[in-house]
Amino acid sequence: MITPIIMESELGEVKAKLELLREQQIEQVHFDIGDGLFSELLSITPADLGGADLGKMQIDFHLLVDDPMEWIRECATVKPKRIIGQIERMGEQMGFLAEIENWGITGGLALGIGTPVTELEREVLDKCKVILLMAVPVGTSGNKFDERVLPKIRELRRRYAGAVLVDGGINKETYKLAVEAGASEAGANSAWWRGEWTRK
Repeated sequence: MITPIIMESELGEVKAKLELLREQQIEQVHFDIGDGLFSELLSITPADLGGADLGKMQIDFHLLVDDPMEWIRECATVKPKRIIGQIERMGEQMGFLAEIENWGITGGLALGIGTPVTELEREVLDKCKVILLMAVPVGTSGNKFDERVLPKIRELRRRYAGAVLVDGGINKETYKLAVEAGASEAGANSAWWRGEWTRK
Protein backbone atom coordinates (compact mmCIF):
# COMPACT_ATOMS: atom_id res chain seq x y z
CA MET A 1 0.00 0.00 0.00
CA ILE A 2 1.25 3.48 -0.90
CA THR A 3 0.09 6.46 1.14
CA PRO A 4 0.65 10.04 -0.07
CA ILE A 5 2.64 12.26 2.28
CA ILE A 6 1.87 15.92 2.94
CA MET A 7 4.81 17.84 4.39
CA GLU A 8 3.96 21.53 4.13
CA SER A 9 4.38 24.74 6.10
CA GLU A 10 1.48 26.60 4.46
CA LEU A 11 -2.12 25.63 5.15
CA GLY A 12 -3.15 26.76 1.67
CA GLU A 13 -0.82 24.17 0.12
CA VAL A 14 -2.22 21.51 2.43
CA LYS A 15 -5.80 22.32 1.42
CA ALA A 16 -4.89 22.20 -2.28
CA LYS A 17 -3.26 18.79 -1.89
CA LEU A 18 -6.20 17.45 0.11
CA GLU A 19 -8.57 18.59 -2.63
CA LEU A 20 -6.48 16.74 -5.22
CA LEU A 21 -6.51 13.59 -3.08
CA ARG A 22 -10.30 13.78 -2.78
CA GLU A 23 -10.56 14.06 -6.56
CA GLN A 24 -8.38 10.95 -6.83
CA GLN A 25 -10.61 9.19 -4.27
CA ILE A 26 -7.64 8.59 -1.96
CA GLU A 27 -8.77 7.39 1.45
CA GLN A 28 -5.60 7.78 3.52
CA VAL A 29 -2.99 10.52 3.95
CA HIS A 30 0.22 10.76 5.96
CA PHE A 31 1.18 14.13 7.49
CA ASP A 32 4.80 14.80 8.40
CA ILE A 33 4.80 17.19 11.38
CA GLY A 34 8.03 19.04 12.14
CA ASP A 35 8.85 21.63 14.82
CA GLY A 36 12.13 22.88 13.34
CA LEU A 37 14.01 21.49 16.35
CA PHE A 38 14.44 17.78 15.67
CA SER A 39 15.10 18.54 11.99
CA GLU A 40 14.87 21.61 9.77
CA LEU A 41 11.29 20.75 8.87
CA LEU A 42 8.85 23.33 10.23
CA SER A 43 5.40 22.25 9.11
CA ILE A 44 1.81 23.08 9.85
CA THR A 45 0.64 21.77 13.22
CA PRO A 46 -2.15 19.22 13.76
CA ALA A 47 -4.27 22.04 15.20
CA ASP A 48 -4.03 23.87 11.85
CA LEU A 49 -5.98 21.04 10.26
CA GLY A 50 -9.10 22.18 12.07
CA GLY A 51 -9.53 24.56 9.13
CA ALA A 52 -9.07 21.89 6.46
CA ASP A 53 -11.68 19.61 4.90
CA LEU A 54 -10.44 16.12 5.71
CA GLY A 55 -13.71 14.42 4.81
CA LYS A 56 -13.57 10.72 5.69
CA MET A 57 -9.85 10.43 4.98
CA GLN A 58 -7.86 8.33 7.43
CA ILE A 59 -4.88 10.21 8.81
CA ASP A 60 -1.41 9.27 9.97
CA PHE A 61 0.66 11.80 11.90
CA HIS A 62 4.41 11.25 11.75
CA LEU A 63 5.98 13.35 14.50
CA LEU A 64 9.44 14.59 13.54
CA VAL A 65 9.62 16.72 16.67
CA ASP A 66 11.77 17.30 19.73
CA ASP A 67 9.45 15.54 22.22
CA PRO A 68 6.75 13.44 20.53
CA MET A 69 4.90 12.83 23.82
CA GLU A 70 4.08 16.55 24.04
CA TRP A 71 2.23 16.42 20.71
CA ILE A 72 -0.12 13.51 21.36
CA ARG A 73 -3.03 15.51 22.77
CA GLU A 74 -3.03 17.99 19.88
CA CYS A 75 -2.86 15.16 17.34
CA ALA A 76 -5.65 13.24 19.07
CA THR A 77 -8.12 16.11 18.65
CA VAL A 78 -8.02 15.52 14.87
CA LYS A 79 -8.91 11.83 15.44
CA PRO A 80 -6.17 10.28 13.32
CA LYS A 81 -5.88 6.58 12.55
CA ARG A 82 -2.25 6.46 13.76
CA ILE A 83 0.31 8.63 15.54
CA ILE A 84 3.94 7.69 14.87
CA GLY A 85 6.86 9.25 16.74
CA GLN A 86 10.62 9.26 16.12
CA ILE A 87 12.37 7.37 18.91
CA GLU A 88 15.52 9.52 18.78
CA ARG A 89 13.93 12.28 20.90
CA MET A 90 11.52 10.07 22.81
CA GLY A 91 11.88 9.59 26.54
CA GLU A 92 10.04 6.30 26.93
CA GLN A 93 8.86 4.20 24.01
CA MET A 94 6.31 2.15 25.95
CA GLY A 95 5.00 5.29 27.66
CA PHE A 96 4.51 6.97 24.28
CA LEU A 97 2.55 4.01 22.92
CA ALA A 98 0.46 3.71 26.09
CA GLU A 99 -0.50 7.40 26.02
CA ILE A 100 -1.67 7.14 22.41
CA GLU A 101 -3.65 4.03 23.26
CA ASN A 102 -5.39 5.97 26.05
CA TRP A 103 -6.89 8.13 23.30
CA GLY A 104 -8.14 5.06 21.40
CA ILE A 105 -5.61 5.62 18.61
CA THR A 106 -3.00 3.28 17.15
CA GLY A 107 0.57 4.20 18.07
CA GLY A 108 3.76 3.64 16.12
CA LEU A 109 7.49 4.20 16.38
CA ALA A 110 9.86 5.59 13.74
CA LEU A 111 13.62 5.23 13.25
CA GLY A 112 15.93 7.52 11.30
CA ILE A 113 18.15 6.00 8.62
CA GLY A 114 21.12 5.96 10.98
CA THR A 115 19.26 4.48 13.96
CA PRO A 116 19.64 0.69 14.28
CA VAL A 117 16.61 -1.46 15.00
CA THR A 118 18.33 -2.58 18.21
CA GLU A 119 17.37 0.85 19.62
CA LEU A 120 13.79 -0.40 19.84
CA GLU A 121 13.04 -1.53 23.37
CA ARG A 122 12.38 -5.27 23.39
CA GLU A 123 8.93 -5.00 24.98
CA VAL A 124 7.61 -2.56 22.36
CA LEU A 125 7.83 -5.16 19.61
CA ASP A 126 4.74 -6.89 20.99
CA LYS A 127 2.89 -3.64 21.76
CA CYS A 128 3.62 -1.54 18.68
CA LYS A 129 1.28 -1.88 15.67
CA VAL A 130 3.50 -0.09 13.12
CA ILE A 131 7.19 0.69 12.85
CA LEU A 132 8.32 3.30 10.34
CA LEU A 133 11.82 3.16 8.86
CA MET A 134 13.17 6.29 7.21
CA ALA A 135 14.99 5.81 3.91
CA VAL A 136 16.10 9.46 3.66
CA PRO A 137 17.38 11.97 6.25
CA VAL A 138 14.65 12.98 8.69
CA GLY A 139 12.62 16.02 7.64
CA THR A 140 13.80 16.10 4.03
CA SER A 141 12.06 15.58 0.71
CA GLY A 142 13.28 14.65 -2.75
CA ASN A 143 16.32 12.72 -1.52
CA LYS A 144 17.48 9.47 -3.09
CA PHE A 145 16.29 6.24 -1.47
CA ASP A 146 19.02 5.04 0.89
CA GLU A 147 19.39 1.28 0.41
CA ARG A 148 20.78 0.92 3.94
CA VAL A 149 17.13 0.66 4.92
CA LEU A 150 16.75 -2.71 3.18
CA PRO A 151 18.85 -4.79 5.62
CA LYS A 152 17.12 -2.91 8.45
CA ILE A 153 13.74 -4.06 7.12
CA ARG A 154 14.99 -7.65 6.94
CA GLU A 155 16.46 -7.49 10.45
CA LEU A 156 13.27 -6.00 11.85
CA ARG A 157 11.15 -8.66 10.15
CA ARG A 158 13.06 -11.37 11.99
CA ARG A 159 11.85 -9.89 15.29
CA TYR A 160 8.58 -8.13 14.50
CA ALA A 161 5.27 -9.22 12.98
CA GLY A 162 3.45 -5.86 12.76
CA ALA A 163 3.25 -3.34 9.92
CA VAL A 164 6.57 -2.04 8.57
CA LEU A 165 6.24 1.32 6.83
CA VAL A 166 9.08 2.77 4.73
CA ASP A 167 9.24 6.54 4.28
CA GLY A 168 11.44 8.47 1.89
CA GLY A 169 12.67 8.15 -1.68
CA ILE A 170 9.74 5.95 -2.63
CA ASN A 171 8.97 5.45 -6.30
CA LYS A 172 7.77 2.36 -8.16
CA GLU A 173 11.24 0.78 -8.23
CA THR A 174 12.20 1.47 -4.61
CA TYR A 175 8.75 0.44 -3.39
CA LYS A 176 9.31 -2.97 -4.97
CA LEU A 177 12.70 -3.27 -3.23
CA ALA A 178 11.15 -2.35 0.13
CA VAL A 179 8.32 -4.87 -0.24
CA GLU A 180 10.72 -7.62 -1.30
CA ALA A 181 12.76 -6.90 1.87
CA GLY A 182 9.62 -7.28 4.01
CA ALA A 183 7.93 -3.87 4.17
CA SER A 184 4.13 -3.91 4.24
CA GLU A 185 3.49 -0.30 3.20
CA ALA A 186 5.23 2.92 2.21
CA GLY A 187 4.72 6.66 2.15
CA ALA A 188 5.46 8.67 -1.00
CA ASN A 189 5.96 12.42 -1.09
CA SER A 190 7.88 13.81 -4.09
CA ALA A 191 7.05 10.92 -6.44
CA TRP A 192 3.36 11.10 -5.56
CA TRP A 193 3.05 14.80 -6.22
CA ARG A 194 5.00 14.45 -9.47
CA GLY A 195 2.23 12.10 -10.58
CA GLU A 196 4.14 8.82 -10.46
CA TRP A 197 1.42 7.39 -8.21
CA THR A 198 -2.21 8.24 -8.80
CA ARG A 199 -3.89 5.54 -6.77
CA LYS A 200 -2.80 3.27 -3.93
